[in-house]
Amino acid sequence: LVGTGLASVARRSPSRPPISRLARLSVCSVARVPTAEDVRAYSPSELEAARLQLVAALDGAEHSLASDFSVEAAQQRTHLARVLAMTLLRLGSPLDAEQTIVDALGVPRGVTGGEAARWCRARGGDAGCSSEAPLEMAFLLGVCYQKSGRTREALAAFEEVLRESEGHWRARYHTALLAIGGGRHDEGEAALRRVLACQPEHAGSLSLLARLEERQRALRNELQVPACR
Repeated sequence: LVGTGLASVARRSPSRPPISRLARLSVCSVARVPTAEDVRAYSPSELEAARLQLVAALDGAEHSLASDFSVEAAQQRTHLARVLAMTLLRLGSPLDAEQTIVDALGVPRGVTGGEAARWCRARGGDAGCSSEAPLEMAFLLGVCYQKSGRTREALAAFEEVLRESEGHWRARYHTALLAIGGGRHDEGEAALRRVLACQPEHAGSLSLLARLEERQRALRNELQVPACR
């Protein structure tokens, strides 16, 4: 399933042509596979190189699993799919990132939102992954929905993550973004304050909270201005 999905990822990106089997092997042989920390720090050109490496590595993991299943190989596949999804999100390809997650964990066609997030957690656990790995896949699925404009599905996925782990501050932050984007400013502010209780220096939350507070001050000042006669 993953091999097919990855091929479709390559096909849907005109500026990112699919790479041959020989090129995949060459990429893997000359450089280590990027980590999640690498992807967060990479420039756009570095992200594109990382995408090629991760596609090749994930393809190799799929072939290994097909010939000789092991818990370690399943864990590696899930890890590589997560990092590839992160890379695709940073490259602005949320639909490709979603497909990578769906293929890696075998989410059934038509299953989305909170149900898909639950499937990610269940299948990740079945594969012997640590408790954090399937939760992160469910979170990334929510980000995919959010980036592609499917706000209801995104919120349902983030709520599923928070149901499993209330301390998942990134899922909380994204619920704040969705609330503010939907005009529910009080709800968004409350979520931001909960994020800052865990991550006091989180720049995005601090910036958004300051803007919300400035908006509230402006509204109060407007209400205090006497009516013209």
